[in-house]
Amino acid sequence: MEKLTLIEIAQATGGKILFGNDDVTCESVVMDSRKVTENALFIGIKGEQVDGNDYFLTAFEQGATIALIEKDVDVIPTGQKGLVWVPSTRDALAALAKYYKNRSLTNTRFIAITGSVGKTTAKDMLCGMLSAKYKVFKTRGNYNNELGLPLMIFSMDSSYDFAVLEMGMSSLGEIHFLADIVRPDLALITNIGTSHIEILKTRENILKAKLEITDFFGPDQVLFLNADDPYLAGIKHQTYQIVTAGIATGIYRAKNISLEPGTIEFDALRGEETLGHIKLEVPGMHNVANGILCFACAHQLGISAADLTRMTIDRTVMRLEETQFEHLTVINDAYNASPESAKAGLDTLALRGGRKVALMGDMKELGDYSAKAHVEVGAYARSRVDVLIAVGDFAKEYGEGFGSQDFHGYPTYEDAVIALPNLLDEGDLVYLKASRSMKFERFLSVLERI
Repeated sequence: MEKLTLIEIAQATGGKILFGNDDVTCESVVMDSRKVTENALFIGIKGEQVDGNDYFLTAFEQGATIALIEKDVDVIPTGQKGLVWVPSTRDALAALAKYYKNRSLTNTRFIAITGSVGKTTAKDMLCGMLSAKYKVFKTRGNYNNELGLPLMIFSMDSSYDFAVLEMGMSSLGEIHFLADIVRPDLALITNIGTSHIEILKTRENILKAKLEITDFFGPDQVLFLNADDPYLAGIKHQTYQIVTAGIATGIYRAKNISLEPGTIEFDALRGEETLGHIKLEVPGMHNVANGILCFACAHQLGISAADLTRMTIDRTVMRLEETQFEHLTVINDAYNASPESAKAGLDTLALRGGRKVALMGDMKELGDYSAKAHVEVGAYARSRVDVLIAVGDFAKEYGEGFGSQDFHGYPTYEDAVIALPNLLDEGDLVYLKASRSMKFERFLSVLERI
């Protein structure tokens, strides 16, 4: 991050300086007083259980030079520090990130990625492709919402050529809010699935929410779409440019596909022209669709297939992350789950040899579709794994789909932990999949000891 002054912060956020000299500066932004470093700006955010506004003095003690709060407080000036009051620290965070981007990151081109499934892997792949020629920043972890995305912008300086930022959402208006901060030059939508259908009710509403990524597009902006997705295939627009990519259809297409347990390979075509052969160190047919979509974007920005022969993909954790223990191999895909991502993971598992065991938990935010979705995924698993172990409120529904043979269902994590040693054999390949709130990574230490 490049320095911001107290007066800049107050002006950008519409805040009132309670104390501090105008030339007090900060060099980073944090919202957790436990993570404060020297010369940081601390922003107090009110959460469900803790109000960060109450910790600004602690932040000063830890080395913060400026604090931004929304709470009325009686304060005494504290050394060479600065304190700013705003009506809403959440709104101020967004306004300050937008100001910082427009002030310091004018030479960086911003690429936004969203989609029901695969946006994190697509982010990792696109960053790897662009890094063949450019200096690229990408969203870290799951910093893809109204609080996390601004922190990613503050993590950058003017040296980056591109920023690849992931945009998540659970309801209408959220991506619009993020797009207003970023004003992306390009955007990718991987697909339209059933994630968050509990809130949005229909896939048409999910599509509407995802398309908010283009709300600030003009004639120079480009939207890249998965042409094989039925909800994205028919999108047309006169305000901005559209480039499609897919396996069956699209301007860019993937042909002569080869799938191995840890890699995918395909020939990239634009129209009838073969652009070259691409090999990516990610598994699964679903990542062929993501790969050609990312390559379409990278190719438009000057990257050739030949540039990718030595590329590396710095993959985000808990997305088909493979770990070898003494007696078991574990594929940890437990960052989150939806019916689409679960089926894609099971397809990837099916490519592997040996005895395959799926350890699966509840898929959240599916609303009225929940029971049916778990039955469908259970049935899908029947032809792809040897054993299905289900944990949670929908274990019964998984079993209805899978059938009773080689199925084991447990209501809680603790119940499953007790049973696991008797269900697994040496050499098993174990696949972990569940929604984030299930915290299935807890099973890793258990599986390591088996």
